[in-house]
Amino acid sequence: MLNKTTFGRNTLAIGGNEEAARLAGVPVVRTKIIIFVLSGLVSAAAGIILASRMTSGQPMTSIGYELIVISACVLGGVSLKGGIGKISYVVAGVLILGTVENAMNLLNISPFAQYVVRGLILLAAVIFDRYKQKAKRTV
Repeated sequence: MLNKTTFGRNTLAIGGNEEAARLAGVPVVRTKIIIFVLSGLVSAAAGIILASRMTSGQPMTSIGYELIVISACVLGGVSLKGGIGKISYVVAGVLILGTVENAMNLLNISPFAQYVVRGLILLAAVIFDRYKQKAKRTV
């Protein structure tokens, strides 16, 4: 959707450089509103699914998922500066991170050590992202 539709290309353009996208004729405000509405709808669906899984609607249930989500996205190749990323790569990042977390649970690794491993994975992904950006600038 991001690479094949006008809306997706507009989204990537805004993520890469909002001012340049505006000067290129992209309807920045309208596109950002649509992005936030879609984000809200997906978040609501995720909340409903999580509440049905947990059989309760506690507002503090998802505290701490931010690091996991950012780690999965960066592991999937999404640039922290924006404008670069593919959904299929993010899905691969989610699967890799899910496999690592499942393996840590099966090996009875303590939750504290799991946080350290998640942090190290995020750190490695960020360092690799920076390395990719430097390599791209020198070429």
